[in-house]
Amino acid sequence: MNRLVGMVRGAGPMVRDRPWERIGITGANLPRACTFVLVLALAVTFTGWALDFTARRTPSEPVRPVTVGNPAARTQAADIAPVAFLFGALPGADGSDIKLVGVIAQGKQGEGTALLAVDGRPALAWRAGTEIASGVTLAEVRADHILINRSGTVQEIRLPAKAAPEGIDKVR
Repeated sequence: MNRLVGMVRGAGPMVRDRPWERIGITGANLPRACTFVLVLALAVTFTGWALDFTARRTPSEPVRPVTVGNPAARTQAADIAPVAFLFGALPGADGSDIKLVGVIAQGKQGEGTALLAVDGRPALAWRAGTEIASGVTLAEVRADHILINRSGTVQEIRLPAKAAPEGIDKVR
């Protein structure tokens, strides 16, 4: 019976509660062995990450260009007249209905001339910086849109996109 108690406590001739001593690691070398194993695991992890991040991968699906369709519906400004009527706006010569017909842009500073149809009247040419109606100023003219300043609020109106005629390819 004394022999069994000694084996459980580790005081007997056979040591069963310290398996690392069977492979030759003593108590003094155990922290070094654990450090070595952890550093080795860390090195393997970093090597795996480096290989993953530097590997060139091919896409699983080939890249195809997306057809655009008719972009005019997405670039037109929304008709705000019904909403304006709810808030008490009256139709008239206040510049509430401005349609962009054409542009002649000059340079990158927003200078140029825009052909605008204001409140259902025939289109007229307006220079950047001029007042279209009371409180409405043509702020900038760009190649595909204009910016209008309505009493401090800037509104963008895009030029309607038209499809190219047959046989003419668009150059980018």
